[in-house]
Amino acid sequence: MPTRREFLSKGLMLVSVGFAAPAFLAKTGYATPQMGTARALTSRGILVVVQLSGGNDGLNTVIPYRDPLYHELRPQLGLTEGEALPLDDSLALHPALAPLKARYDAGQLAIVRGVGYPNPNRSHFRSMDIWQTAEPAAYAQSGWLGRYLASCECSAGARAGGVAVGQSLPRAFWTEGVFVPALTSLEGYRLQTDPRWPADRDAKIRTLQALDARHEAIRPYADFLGQQSLNALASADELQRVAGGWQTPVGYPETPFAQGLKAVGRLIAGDLGARVYYVQLGGFDTHAQQKNTQQRLLDQLAAGLDAFQNDLEAMGKADRVLTMTFSEFGRRVHENGSQGTDHGTAEPMFLLGAGLKGGLYGAQPPLDDLDNGDLRYQVDFRAVYATALERWLGAGADAVLGASYPLLDFVA
Repeated sequence: MPTRREFLSKGLMLVSVGFAAPAFLAKTGYATPQMGTARALTSRGILVVVQLSGGNDGLNTVIPYRDPLYHELRPQLGLTEGEALPLDDSLALHPALAPLKARYDAGQLAIVRGVGYPNPNRSHFRSMDIWQTAEPAAYAQSGWLGRYLASCECSAGARAGGVAVGQSLPRAFWTEGVFVPALTSLEGYRLQTDPRWPADRDAKIRTLQALDARHEAIRPYADFLGQQSLNALASADELQRVAGGWQTPVGYPETPFAQGLKAVGRLIAGDLGARVYYVQLGGFDTHAQQKNTQQRLLDQLAAGLDAFQNDLEAMGKADRVLTMTFSEFGRRVHENGSQGTDHGTAEPMFLLGAGLKGGLYGAQPPLDDLDNGDLRYQVDFRAVYATALERWLGAGADAVLGASYPLLDFVA
């Protein structure tokens, strides 16, 4: 039986290079279900997932700007026809999304309207858990991207199949046995040794490698921890090597979100081999004073995504990358008394890329047929996931999601 000191000493080797442990290390009594082995299909390339944390107000993102009910229900927050960026005779984008409107006009942006799931949950934590595990009916221990990486066997070896930019590993990547690094920056993702003794670094790495190769003493976690520690050490050097090969000509905004996308661009340019990247933008829980907050956040979103797409074009890989945005829920239709909106349900999702078929998908939830004051969802979010899995990543979606869902036409 391992001692606490032995277990922590092994775990700290991983923390030293930014490794984020999966679910079973925190919840040792549970097993992570694997839904099956994904059948091999033709892969289109790389998926970049953008999480909009807090619950973005979809009704002021994709706006029914000519619907009288919209202005009646939102007398303070509603955007006027002169402010909005028309997509057609009934829908428009928020003015902060002008760079994405240009992408839409160029056929590079698909908008899926009214996305949600049955019996929606309005808790931040539970709804985000549902979106990240793709399991509304039960508390799944594995994430949908983790199951994809495990089933496709595209994360073998030290080169990670997925990379998360952030303080911790998103639940979407949780699974047993798949290595996914979580990094706050490329520069910080490395084994930290004493800079006063640079010659000692190689010796310390060799010592850690030797320790990790001997793990009989602290089973049942030792095999996993030892191998993942070795993967983390190897990936730290690999990420540094790969990222150093691309000097982008694109000027990214100096926001954490855009800089996270810039790091993803460097890894894609260097052919790291990862199939999925994950970046987050938070602050969308706009219960009060929503107008200015959402304006600022949507501006960061659009400017960051546009710079990222320009970067992909500069490196000649724009047709290999699909970027997908989601939030844990939308907001209530009625504005509240604090010039904000409360937790709601259905939301739009954006899909951006040079290799997709742009346009509007799904149906706009009607404002004259609400579900207890909320929008009725029109498209199950797992149908969007299934389309990305089947037609972009080349994986059998039923093996990852546990069921089949109708595919959308934003990828042919």
